[in-house]
This record gives sequence, structure tokens and C-alpha cells, in this order.
Amino acid sequence: MSYMRLDSLPDPGNRFELGDVIGNGVCAKVYRAIDTQASGKNVAIKVQNYKKELRIHIEEEYRVLRDYANHPNLPRFYGVYKKKILGESDQIWFVLELCEGGPVNELVRRLDTVGRRLTEEQIAYILREVAKALNHLHSKHIIHRDVRGSNVLLTHEGEVKLCDFGLARDIKTTLGKRGTNIGSPNWMAPEMFSGTRTDDEIYGSRCDVWALGITAIELGDGHPPFKDMHPTRVMFQIVRNPPPTLYRPANWSQNYNDFICECLEKNPEHRPFMIEVMEHPFFTELPENDYHLSQELKVLLENFESTDSVEIPQEISIFNKCLKKYGSKPVKMYVEDLSAMERITEESILNEINCRLIDGQSYTFVGDVLLSLNSNDLPAEFPESFHSKYKFKPRSDNAPHIFSVADKAYQDMLHHEDPQHIILAGESFSGKTTNCKLALKHLTFLGEGNRDVTEKVLNLVLEPIND
Repeated sequence: MSYMRLDSLPDPGNRFELGDVIGNGVCAKVYRAIDTQASGKNVAIKVQNYKKELRIHIEEEYRVLRDYANHPNLPRFYGVYKKKILGESDQIWFVLELCEGGPVNELVRRLDTVGRRLTEEQIAYILREVAKALNHLHSKHIIHRDVRGSNVLLTHEGEVKLCDFGLARDIKTTLGKRGTNIGSPNWMAPEMFSGTRTDDEIYGSRCDVWALGITAIELGDGHPPFKDMHPTRVMFQIVRNPPPTLYRPANWSQNYNDFICECLEKNPEHRPFMIEVMEHPFFTELPENDYHLSQELKVLLENFESTDSVEIPQEISIFNKCLKKYGSKPVKMYVEDLSAMERITEESILNEINCRLIDGQSYTFVGDVLLSLNSNDLPAEFPESFHSKYKFKPRSDNAPHIFSVADKAYQDMLHHEDPQHIILAGESFSGKTTNCKLALKHLTFLGEGNRDVTEKVLNLVLEPIND
């Protein structure tokens, strides 16, 4: 296996004229550019700093592009260059085919601004082309590990290309596995969150099948599941809860829903391989002559070419249990429920609690119990917008807080029509009174009807507590 030799890479010099930024990932920017030595050909150039922690990702992407990009559903690879930057890390430039249609998630968002969606047939066509690219990579024992709408590009002619191989890895055999905890949280398979530092082999190519299923939801609903949720809570949702579905399954065909269900099988041993996914009726019932589908996408791209660009959320990836955004240092992820820790020892628990405190997190769940530290340092009042975050929400939707406990008690009271009890326990000056006041204020917020009556009730209840 040969990787690129950094010292032998040519300098781009003045060969390329960089234009607008057309893509901004976690570790790189992609520019529209002109190749002055190829008759002014339009190309895309992926620019990333050659840092020690990114070396393996850059070299693996180079190997995939060099050896396996000869596929109609992968962008053509034109070369790699090293740009020296005075006083900074060298830049690595990957010169690629320019897919002028942009990422498919951007088209989906543009359609959403006018109340439209891709048709089911168009979605099936796009996903099938992505599956072809993945099947090609898997046959070469490569897993992508970052399949999502922003990594699916459209050409001006409506062709579909899977891009971004920075997280791709060799798994040695078709049944081989990897163990590194890495990827984009909303699209990561459950088994990918269970990686250990010893790099035990825990997941294989079927993690890409899961990501394809999430992308299927993304194209149908206009966004992936858990889109506004913190990555830590996304992880909890994926690992602990049933697989997501389309927002309104009844609006779509049985084939579409069943395709997603098969891809999102939580047990990877029961999840199909990509070659099996290719045989699903959602794909096989597409017309044999699908030229009209690429032309439909081409027309959509032309129709929305002149519209204002839509805002795409900044990409976040997980690198070995750290969150990474472009231009920022990785931030350590901490569990919000100590009972969900992989290794439960006194040392690991105390370390996790201490890290959360340093990070400004006073509350931590232990199963159904809320552990509160330094509660007396909390503000006496929270804005209404903060209360609203904890109004009739599942516990996993928000960070641990006394409001979450109050919200669950209130919901259980309404559902079961039975009194609920919140028990506050702790040593003197541990924050019981502070948490009691906050819980009462949130309960009155949840049950608020007449504001004047609510204030009177709150004052009557809090007065003896304050005394």
C-alpha cells in the first residue's frame, strides 16, 4: 500500500486561479477554480492544511482518489499538489471534477423554500447512484464513513457523484471491521459510537448502509433526524432509541419506508450489505431507462440556479469522541447519563463528573436520578426561552437540568392522572432549596394559564421555602 510522498508533490504555482468557496467541511475548504494549463477548464480544488493529526485522513483520501475514482458515480481526480505557506502548515490541494450542481442537500433546501420536495422516484434514483458508488468502494474493501446529503454532488447534467473520502478506510476484507469513533453524528450507525481507544474492530461496511438510510430520510424530509440536537444527545438517541423514520411515513410509499427500515436495522449483523441493498424494490422498480430522471434533476438545478443561496449549518464531525468544526480545536464529548458509560468505575465516574463541571455542566443524570453539583451557583431566574426548551420534551432532547425532571413529572401527571413526587436529597447547603425553587418555577411555567394567578400561587409556595 503506497501513500503519497509529500516531498515529491509539485507546487501548484500559478496554474490554478482560485474562485469562490463552494464547500466548507470540518477539515477543508473546496474552491471553484480555473486550470490555466488545461484550456481554462473549471475544476474543484479541495484545500486542507497538512497537520499531523490529519495526515492519515489526507493520505487515505489520496489513495482512494488515485486508485478507485474510476467510477461514474465518483468525481474524477486530476492530481494533488503541495502549496507552501510561509509560517504555517503546508497546504495539500486535491484537484477534482467540478460538480456544478452542488450538494444534493442544498437542492433539497432550495426546494423547501418554495414548499416543494424531490419526487420519490428522484430520491430513489439519487440513492441508487450513491449505492453504486458505495458498492464499488466496498468491493475494494473501502468504507466511506461519511455518507450524507452534503457529500452527494450533482453535475450540471444531473449525474450523481459521491465525494469526500477523508474518513474512508481500508477494512482489508469484505467482512473486515474498524473501531475508530469517527463520522458525522446524525448519520453514524449505533455500533460506531461504541469504539474504544484500543481500536477494537467493531464495525464494518454496513455502517455505510445505515448512513444511506439516514440520507434517505434527509432527502425526503429536507433534513436529517435530530437536526437541531446536540451531538451528545444525538448519540444517546441513536444508541438507546428505535431507529428514526420519515416524519410522515404515510405520505410516502411502502417501498420507500421499507427501504429505510432495512437500512436502519440497529443490529449490524442483521443489516444488509450494500450489494443486497441494491436488490431492494425501491431501486429495482426504477425504470430501466432512467435518463429522464437525470434530466429532471438538471431542470431543477437550472430553475433554482439564480435563487439566493440557502444557509447550510456548519458541519460537525466526531473524531475519537471529540467534536470538530472547521477552524477550531476538537472539543471533548462527555456523557450526560453516567449509567451509559462504557466503563463504570469510581475513577471513571469521578473523572467524568469533574470534566463536566469544568465544562460548566452542573447537572448529570445517573439513570432516572439527576445529580446536581454547585447548584447554589446557578442563576435564580432563567429566561422564558430556556423554559420553553424543556416544555413537553423527551429527556434526551436537552442537556440534563432540573427543568427536565419537572417536565417529566408534569407530563406523567397529565398522562397517568396521578400525583407525581420529586424527591430532593442532599447535605446542608448542597442546593436542595435552589433546585426546589427552580422546579416550582418551571412547573408553574408548564401549567401557566392566568399569569396573575400563577404568580400568586408561586409566591405562596416559595414564601415558606425562602423563610
